[in-house]
Amino acid sequence: MSKVSLPFSATPLSSWQGQLRKELKENTSLLNYHSPIEALSLSLLDLENDQLVHADLPAFPWKRTVNVAATHAKQSNQIILDALMQGADAIFIANATAQTNWPELLSNIQTAYLSCLIEFESYSAAEHFKQYATPEQISHCIALHKDGPHFNFISTFELQQIGANCSTELAGGLLNLHQQLEQTTTDKTLYFELGIGNEFFIEIAKFRALRQLIKQLEELHHIKIEIKVLAKTGFCNKSLKDPYTNLLRQATESLSAIMGGAHFMCIQTYDQLSTAGPSTFGQRMALNIGNLISEEAQLSILKDPLQGAYLIEQLTLALLKKSWALLCHLDGMGQAAPEKLKEAIIQTRNIRLEQFHSGANTLIGINAFMNEFDSPKAEWAESPTVLGLPYLILEKIAV
Repeated sequence: MSKVSLPFSATPLSSWQGQLRKELKENTSLLNYHSPIEALSLSLLDLENDQLVHADLPAFPWKRTVNVAATHAKQSNQIILDALMQGADAIFIANATAQTNWPELLSNIQTAYLSCLIEFESYSAAEHFKQYATPEQISHCIALHKDGPHFNFISTFELQQIGANCSTELAGGLLNLHQQLEQTTTDKTLYFELGIGNEFFIEIAKFRALRQLIKQLEELHHIKIEIKVLAKTGFCNKSLKDPYTNLLRQATESLSAIMGGAHFMCIQTYDQLSTAGPSTFGQRMALNIGNLISEEAQLSILKDPLQGAYLIEQLTLALLKKSWALLCHLDGMGQAAPEKLKEAIIQTRNIRLEQFHSGANTLIGINAFMNEFDSPKAEWAESPTVLGLPYLILEKIAV
């Protein structure tokens, strides 16, 4: 597939829009995009819109990543070993502390042959790792720190999970980065973790916009940042009662992140937050989705495949402007910024809930076309809480 040359040239924008008018006839209103959740509107018929400045992105392989908690060493070790046998080529270890049992957690894991990212809760936790890990593990594992002199990791996953829209999620992470960069002038490699929502095109645009926004912060702080993007599926639209619908949702979410340029793709098991924890079936299916996208769809190596796609680029530009404006607003609020960020999330969260309860957001197996067949008996556990707001899991509030 990589050897196939495309036998056609790019179509002028005016010709493309003319063909759309011809085919849609009286339904050209379909070419007007409006999202109450994102508070964005644009028309595909507008020839006067700004154009995105293209960057020459290199081709890069993305990694099928398994996410585990450092707090359950034996269980996490088995999850990692199973995942590596089933196609994973990267691991992300979260919440490592000064009490983590590293010999047990990394037993029989050959870190020299895969990407291993470890999120440390503190610098002392990283020193604990160096004390108990092997020299090979120390040299091949990448330490991630959310603050301090070794800062190199930002995650907005939890903001997305409590209901933030794309621009708020981006602005929240960028505010954190901006504040950290005010304390340093050193070039760095930054690992930036994003959650993934279910709006396919806007999520692609979100990942693409992130790169442009990082460039703007580079110019502002006179610093060079090499960005590594981590993508993680969440739980808002997942179902324990209709498990097979999750496969489609996880697949489209993963595709949006990969097409947007993610370096690490973590497809979490749909029942990760159930009272019983992740099932063997859920773990296997999550990895199979990544395997299919990589091996069957042959999307293992990409070079900006959506460059020139008008809708994607216009959505990217819209998110760029909206996210940057919100970042500037939050930065000017000083210590009141977290509360303002929370208010913006609550506003979007309420719109999501209203659309769900009204049926405007139809989720098969959750608020429409309920599963009539036998399925594993599972219940949602207590949701994690961020900024005083629990994860927004729609099946938990369905009536």
